[in-house]
Amino acid sequence: MNQDTDQDDETLTSYHEAGHAVVAHSLGATVDSMQLWGEADDWLPERFGDCRVNWGPVDPNLDWQRQREIMTYLAGPVAEMIYRGEPLHPALYGPWQDDWQRAMATCEAIIRDPQQRTLLLEKIIVSLHQHLQNEPYWPAIAGLADELAAHEMLEADQVAETLEFWLRR
Repeated sequence: MNQDTDQDDETLTSYHEAGHAVVAHSLGATVDSMQLWGEADDWLPERFGDCRVNWGPVDPNLDWQRQREIMTYLAGPVAEMIYRGEPLHPALYGPWQDDWQRAMATCEAIIRDPQQRTLLLEKIIVSLHQHLQNEPYWPAIAGLADELAAHEMLEADQVAETLEFWLRR
């Protein structure tokens, strides 16, 4: 891989992970950490980046919690789509398939029919796209992506400081 490709991957990954973080934060979660070049662990494959979201003490079986998680899963691909200016589908674009599969699996408890589930997730993608490309979300994503690209790893306090600057709750 040449250096330009590494830089492009880092930039795209930074925007992707920032999308996850901004939506999670906006929906009430704490982002425990973010990093580029995440390693494989017991429950996730090796990946370009990582955003660790902490929802606190909530029942993961409640539909409203599932909805928050679905939006957070899809926000990474949407942020990267906006940055790229390309309407790629997370189910078909390799680097985003894990996010898509997690969203599909979480949504299965809400909607059993796979076609209806796909339609709902696609509507969520459209809605996220409409919201995330505007203020205050896009400046927050760009600011956090810049911080992640510069430092390669951000702890909870660094993420919170950046997000609180852009997204005053």
